[in-house]
Amino acid sequence: MMSSLLRHTRMLRWLLLMWVLLALASAVRASTSVGEVTLCIGSSQIHREGRSESVTKGYSIVSGDVIRTTANGHVHIRFVDGALVSVRPDSVLQVVEYRYDPANPSASLIKFYLETGTMRGISGLAAQAARDKFRLNTPLVAIGVKGTDFVTQADAKRAVVLVNQGAIVLAPLDNTCLVDGFGPCATPRARELAATMNGMALVYRQAAREPLLQPVNSLQGGDKITPTLFQERIGSASTATVVADGKNHRRTLSEEAAAAMDSLRRARQAAESNVIPQTNSLIWGRWGDNVRPGDNLTVPFKEALSGNRVTVGDGYYFLFRNETITNTLTNASGLANFRLESGTASYRDPFNVVSAAIVDGGSLSIDFGRNTFATQLAVTAQSIGTQAVAATGTIDRTTGVFLSNGAADRVSGAVSLDTSQAGYFFSKSVGNGALMGATLWRR
Repeated sequence: MMSSLLRHTRMLRWLLLMWVLLALASAVRASTSVGEVTLCIGSSQIHREGRSESVTKGYSIVSGDVIRTTANGHVHIRFVDGALVSVRPDSVLQVVEYRYDPANPSASLIKFYLETGTMRGISGLAAQAARDKFRLNTPLVAIGVKGTDFVTQADAKRAVVLVNQGAIVLAPLDNTCLVDGFGPCATPRARELAATMNGMALVYRQAAREPLLQPVNSLQGGDKITPTLFQERIGSASTATVVADGKNHRRTLSEEAAAAMDSLRRARQAAESNVIPQTNSLIWGRWGDNVRPGDNLTVPFKEALSGNRVTVGDGYYFLFRNETITNTLTNASGLANFRLESGTASYRDPFNVVSAAIVDGGSLSIDFGRNTFATQLAVTAQSIGTQAVAATGTIDRTTGVFLSNGAADRVSGAVSLDTSQAGYFFSKSVGNGALMGATLWRR
């Protein structure tokens, strides 16, 4: 009997030891950083183990974290394998699982859950080495990748996906494509979308038989992909050059990013070539014959001058306005929120070499009651990564011109006479260099 008691005691001790070791291992895994917030615009929250904290640049991400962005929130995350994720406003994204071992990338295990909103994902070394173990779930579909840069919008009623580079496989969740699985679902209802299918989106709606391919410019209502999202599609590709482990990876990703930016510009032009442009009463002109790198927004000064008048300018960018439309500036009231329609930017380094940069989303609000404005931008350049441009200031109701109030980031712009559009040029010092560019916005 004594022998039996000793055996039971030893067994209980062994079980207790195993339980402690497993608990410690679980705690270590839960506390291990798998990524870092590299950009935070507006207000957002991280939910972790029953508590919430405000997101700030440099915040460490661990498996299980839930990122919740507000209407003005925008969060960029760089993961340990070089992957990039952009969480757009009004979105909820959970990092369900993120395991990456640099010594054995093929054993990686990655899963995200986009409950609602919009996210952009650029695959890192883990997804490239273990595509069969990457999964993005939404309430309705499972998405697997094939070395990809893609954008997903989702909620409880539909999912819409665009692909900028590579390809994805989208399958409705059912008894053959389980939410607990990893990798692409190879089911009869699965559909593939590749970047070579320029101007196409893959759409799945609740209770539909299968996903459908649709031209981007034919999407309606909540499925519609806005010009701002096209701009975001191009944005972060260059940041991939600074997020991988080791010089060899960084060099390879840099070459891929440069090629990707060219192909993505062509894809956007192809996708938008069929979109009927809205009437513009604001237009950007440039002074001089030399076009700055990355400038796809301005037209020659004389062309912009035809029938228009200059509102603001900085020696290169000049914002022209149609003065023949009805002037409602003096009657404007309340808070007006504008969406980013297009933008251009460049970066001048300390050696005075100018290179292209990308305007990667932002917000602009004008309070016509208080005669004030506030704006934020994310601007990406290859050599400095993503930078935040932020400014507040006042607007002259008689002219529609608004100026920043002496903050480090300089903004000068104007609204159209009917207050439906706005535009501004900006500049920001970054070390001994500077970012500069121009934007157009629409209500």
